[in-house]
Amino acid sequence: MFTALTIVFYVYCAVLTIWALVLTFRNTPAGKGVLGATAGLLVLLLVQLVVSIVMWGQSRDTDPLLFFGYLFTALVLVPLAGFWAYAELSRWGPAVLAAAGVTVFVMIERMDQIWL
Repeated sequence: MFTALTIVFYVYCAVLTIWALVLTFRNTPAGKGVLGATAGLLVLLLVQLVVSIVMWGQSRDTDPLLFFGYLFTALVLVPLAGFWAYAELSRWGPAVLAAAGVTVFVMIERMDQIWL
C-alpha cells in the first residue's frame, strides 16, 4: 500500500470519528455533512481497491484472501453504517459512524501490515 494513501486514510477516519463523536455527545442525529463524509470514506476505499488491484504483482508475500477480505469487509461496513446512521434519528446514529470510523482505521492499519 502507498504510505501517502495510508496516511490519508488515518487522518480521514480520525476526523470522521471525532466529528461523529461530537454529534453523539451533543445528542444530534447524523446530518448531511457527516453522511457525505461517510460517502467520501467509501470513495477512498474504492480508490484503495483499484490501487491494490493495480499494484498486486509488487507484493509477493501478501495473502490475497486475507488482504482483500479486510478491504471488502470495510467496503461493506461503511455503507451499512451510513444507512444505519441515516435511519437512526437519535444520538446512536452518529455513534455507529464513530464505531465504523475506528473499525476502518484499524482495518487499514492491518492491511498495511499484511501488504509488507
